[in-house]
Amino acid sequence: MQLPAHGANAAALYKAMNLKMPDQFIDVSENVNDLGYPKLVAQQWPKLLEKITGYPDEQAEPFRSQAAAVHQVAADQVVVTNGAAEGLMALAQLFNGQEIALLQPTFSEYARTLKQQNCVIHSILADDIETYRFNEEILEKQLKDVHACYICNPNNPTGVLLKKYWIEQLIKKYPHCDFVVDEAFMDWTDESESVVSLVNTYSNLFVVRSMTKMYALAGVRLGYVIGQQAGKLRHYLPHWNVSAIANEIGCLCLHDKDFVKESREKSSRLRSQMVKDLKLIGCKVSNSAANFLLFQLPEQYNSDKFFEYLLKRGIVLRHTKNYVGLDGVWFRIAVKSEEIWIKCKDEITNYVKNH
Repeated sequence: MQLPAHGANAAALYKAMNLKMPDQFIDVSENVNDLGYPKLVAQQWPKLLEKITGYPDEQAEPFRSQAAAVHQVAADQVVVTNGAAEGLMALAQLFNGQEIALLQPTFSEYARTLKQQNCVIHSILADDIETYRFNEEILEKQLKDVHACYICNPNNPTGVLLKKYWIEQLIKKYPHCDFVVDEAFMDWTDESESVVSLVNTYSNLFVVRSMTKMYALAGVRLGYVIGQQAGKLRHYLPHWNVSAIANEIGCLCLHDKDFVKESREKSSRLRSQMVKDLKLIGCKVSNSAANFLLFQLPEQYNSDKFFEYLLKRGIVLRHTKNYVGLDGVWFRIAVKSEEIWIKCKDEITNYVKNH
């Protein structure tokens, strides 16, 4: 049985599991901001429509320069992409045929895009899933012989935020190795552990950023890669890879600090409550700093039966069968609204009590 490789694909999931899809369901398998996109986007929509008939700027200006200003880097160190996924695809092409290390468990698109480019993947599995910590000896053994290393921070699927200092030590220790740090969920934190500020110091660093999760722009497709070598990625991108509307929407979002502040605070409060509630019924829960978390039922419960039980009741969790080291016994759940969590909590609690 082949389950969908990503969240936000409930219909395909029900079909793959041969289950009848309820008329109404709650999808907590994807991590897009529950507040939706900033109000300013809707307010400016009539003006955005004027952009439909013209070709976009090839370098995605003015979004590129505004993103550079926000991160305090030079504009020529930023390459704007059609979602972070396009940036990952371009990076994989840059690393064609090389040996690449992935800190696991992690986002499945790294392996998928790298395999398309005939890269050899070396998985380095975390010693502890809840804290996402690694054995230094194993790290050293792998990193001294690879061309590049991918680190997702905060990590997907655990949500754990790794320390900037720790990542910098790796970048310094292995100058032959290019480090790709995917910060798709970094804007859900206070950004203090972001490694963007290290770009000017280290040439072997690429930072991937996404506008999808915080600003709910999954359908718009907008991301960017920052790095001294980022310009090399343009060779693998088509002309006009970012639409004029995506460019303008990105500019509107970047400076809406109030929206980001409200989103972070709301998510943090509810995530804390979710952790507390899950631990009360005996679950293991990851130390997440993002707008999702990872949990595992007590060992006596069958994870497959639990997953199916919730699906039949219209609760769609993110399975972990395609995450290295999780093997389907953990589940990722998005931080949405209090109302959604109450419904999820009730169904999870009912299962634990009655099975």
